[in-house]
This record gives sequence, C-alpha cells and structure tokens, in this order.
Amino acid sequence: MYNLLTDSFFPVLLRSGYRSWICASELLSLSGEDDDFPVEFAWPRADFNIAAHELALGIAQLALDLRDEDVWEDLWAAPLSRPAWEERLRPFVPAFELGGDSPRFLQAFEPLDGAPAPVEALLIDTPGQNGQKKNADLLTHRARFPAFGLRAAAMALYTLQAFAPSGGAGNRTSMRGGGPLSALVVPLAADGAPQPLARRLLANLVPMRAPKPERLAAALPWLAPTLVSDKTAGRQVHPHDGDVEALQVYFGMPRRIRLVVSEERGRCPLSGEEEPLVTDFVQKPWGVDYGPTWQHPLTPYRQQNETSEPFSLKAKSGRLSYRDWVGVAIGAEDQRLARPAEAVRLARGLRRSDLMPEGAAEPRLRVGGWAMNNMEAIAYLFAEEPLHLAPTEAEQKALDDLARRFAEAGSMAASCLRRALKSALFGDGASVALDKGVLDAAGATFIATAEAAFHAGLAGFLADPAQNEEAATRRFLGALRKAALAEFEERAPVPLDKPEDAGRIVAALSRLQSDLSGRTGAGKKLFGMLRLPEPQRNKATTEEPA
Repeated sequence: MYNLLTDSFFPVLLRSGYRSWICASELLSLSGEDDDFPVEFAWPRADFNIAAHELALGIAQLALDLRDEDVWEDLWAAPLSRPAWEERLRPFVPAFELGGDSPRFLQAFEPLDGAPAPVEALLIDTPGQNGQKKNADLLTHRARFPAFGLRAAAMALYTLQAFAPSGGAGNRTSMRGGGPLSALVVPLAADGAPQPLARRLLANLVPMRAPKPERLAAALPWLAPTLVSDKTAGRQVHPHDGDVEALQVYFGMPRRIRLVVSEERGRCPLSGEEEPLVTDFVQKPWGVDYGPTWQHPLTPYRQQNETSEPFSLKAKSGRLSYRDWVGVAIGAEDQRLARPAEAVRLARGLRRSDLMPEGAAEPRLRVGGWAMNNMEAIAYLFAEEPLHLAPTEAEQKALDDLARRFAEAGSMAASCLRRALKSALFGDGASVALDKGVLDAAGATFIATAEAAFHAGLAGFLADPAQNEEAATRRFLGALRKAALAEFEERAPVPLDKPEDAGRIVAALSRLQSDLSGRTGAGKKLFGMLRLPEPQRNKATTEEPA
C-alpha cells in the first residue's frame, strides 16, 4: 500500500528553498557539492521534524552495523552513495509497510476491535477526553483535523510512540517517560551555512549493533505478537532481555494502535498532498511496558543518586534556559548523576575534530520536546543553541566546569532576586511561595535576560582560555547584576507617595545590591560559586547585615 523505505515519505527543504519529498535512501546519501541537497525536514510541526530525525536515524542504525567508533569514523569520512544505501535498506523493506494484510509499521501485530478514535488524537497536543469534557482546551484545541494523509498519519503515529505522555489507565508512556527531550548535533559548513541533512544524521549515529535477520522482530516489535503488559500476563521489557534488541530504542511501541485507512483519497491538511486518507485509529491499552533501564541515545538523563534509576530530562516550558542547556549539553561533573545524550557526548569528546575541523564553524545543539502537565501539553520546546566545542580535551573540561559555575551562580542570583522582591512587595514575614506567581515570573525573566551573556561568556573563554576565565566570569556576574536590578525595579517601583512602602522597597533593593556585590552571606556564596575573590570593603563603609 505504502512503504516508508521505498516511497517518498520524508518532506524536506532543499538548499534552494524549494520543498520536496524524498525516500530514505535519498535522505541518507550525500550529493555533490553543487547539488540542491536537503537541509531540513519540512513537516509543518516542530515535533514531527524532531521525530523525523529520530526515525531516519533508527532506519540508518538498522541498515548499518556500527560496531564501534572506528566504523563511524570511516562512514563520516566516506559516506555511502544512494545505490549503496538502497542495497543496505532492501532487506528491511517488507517491515516498513503502512497498511495491507502484512505487519504494519509501528502498529499492533494483531487486528484490534473497538470504537475508533479520530486520527487527530494521535497528536500529543490534542486535548484528552478529560480536557474536552471540562472544556479546558484553551491552548490545545480539538476538532482541527478530520483526516490526515497516510504519510502524516504515519509521522503522527511515530511521534506519539516515541514521546508518548501519560494516557490514562493502561496507555503506556514512551520508553523515555512522558515528554522527554531529544537533543541533536547540527554540524555547519565553514561559513556557518547548513550542511546537507544527511551530514546531520551521520553526526548523530552512535555505535550500536544491527540485529541479525532472524532477530529482526526483536528490534521492530510490530513484526511479532505484542508483548502486552496487562495485569495477568504482562511484564516489563528491558534492553538486556533475550527477546528484544537494543535497537528497539528507536522503534518502541508503548501504544497498541491500528490505523483505519479510508478507501478515499483527499488533500492532507498537514502535507497539502493528494493521497489516501486516514480518518480514525483503534487503540487498546496495555502496550509494551518499557523498564527504566532503557536509555535513548538522543536524550539526556539524570539520577537522584548513584543507585537510583536514570530518568530522562523533560521540558519545563517552551524555552531552553542556559541552566537547562548545561543539563542537555554537558551534564554533571559526575556523569553518573546527569549526562547528555550519547550523540552529544560523542560530539563533545571523540568526534570533536571530525565535526569541527580546522576552519569549520562550530556545530549547534538542537533540542525539542513537549512540556507536559500530566496528560495535557503545555508548550513545545524547540531551541537551537551553541554547542561550545573546545579544541582540546583539557580546554573542553575547563569550559564545561565554567558553564556549570555560571549556571549555579545564575540560580543563586535568581534566588536573591526573588527573596528581595518578596520583601519589597509583601514584607519579610509574608507567607508567599518564591516559586509561584510574580516571584517565579521575575526569576524566569531574569534568567532569560542573562541568556546571551552566558553563551557570550563561554565563547569569550574559548577565544583565549589562558587569559579569559576571570574576565569572562566578571562579565557574566556584571550581566547577572544588571539583569537582576532591572527586573527588581520593573516589578517593584518605589512609590514616592507611600513612605512606608517606599522604605521597605528601598531596603530590599539595598539588600539585593549587597547580595550581588558579595557583601552578604548569600553574596559570598555567589562569589564563591564563581571562584571570584571576595570584594575588599572600604573601612569607612558601614558593615552590611549578613
């Protein structure tokens, strides 16, 4: 009916600006330098485009046998041609049919009966039944899409399976939990222009053994009866189990779904193409229950302690703050507690010279993921930030340490700002939460304002690590001070006609200034985080309260 490997499944934006549809072998092969090559996926939804990267990478990992980093280096130096990719993909073509009587891509092996659901419910931002009953779909709306074209339906299905949030009783989350972040390395040409999309995919491949032909169903779970997870016969599935392959990390099936393909053709509201339509799908609960030991190579993780299970980093809102960047790009000093995605870790380590040869522009870091509130989507985070690659391992370690200190200091300064605003607006004794309402909003705005200074400080350090660490640190502290004072004055202007309120606000502002100048207990901690010497006090100056 339609095949994801041999038919033109992927919409792409070409270097010329035109949009085109290409098949998997075209997507993965590199064209000549003068060709009009693809530079981006071109779905009209950011979550589809992030998921398209993951799907394409899963297909590439399936077709390759990346036993170790040496194999990756050979592939990076001499990418496969389109005929070579077609040859590599050929054995897997039967597994990627979207319809018909054979096993269907990412759909339950066995036919499902039950009441059909509208196809738009595959979208993570379509409000659930509870939200619709309460008419709570103000930011996420129902009844937007009566049908999808077959390709858009398949992309929505993959996106849901890969990032599935909590979906009610028996409807499993993705193997990364609900709303996980996905992080991708984006290599650039020497002039900063986009490299071919195929290069980006190659940059995010990781060493992973391909399954033997007889073990294909252990990697592609729709080729065999579903490992249901109900209370009678269910169990958790782990990557070390004998009946699964590690590559299933790209093709998880937490949801038991079968698409209902209409016999009619029509124009897809997402792709704009005339094609077979999908109006509904049937879903049964108790799909595959993936245990916590699965770790996706494109997702950052953290742990509460050395013995706890890792959990994926989640989007908190629709933006990536510089504090979030630290978690996604470099993790904690003890990588057992917080570590970046495997593809990002390799880019910042073993692959540094391959991805950024002499004279090349620095790669970027692209991050995407749904911010969720239980079962409801709040916002989609899509961000692209510098990756900050240093030329040597020692300089990279020093830069990463500096970034962690900057992030820690930013959090401390935000705390000082919120405490000062609480005192100014409500009084010291008021029972007001620092992480809610106007105080939380002030902290978030402050962090956003200091974003550019964070990345500029790291870039400045890289320009001359031997000379620039203290200079970069002082510039960042100056930016924190300026942003915090501006936010305080915006939120708590001094009312000249109310002396009592004015006195309280001025006192709170004075305390904030002392915090940010290192003259209080909190200020000394701030300077200590940044490894700056405590400022020398003028003997004639009155001592600030601790």
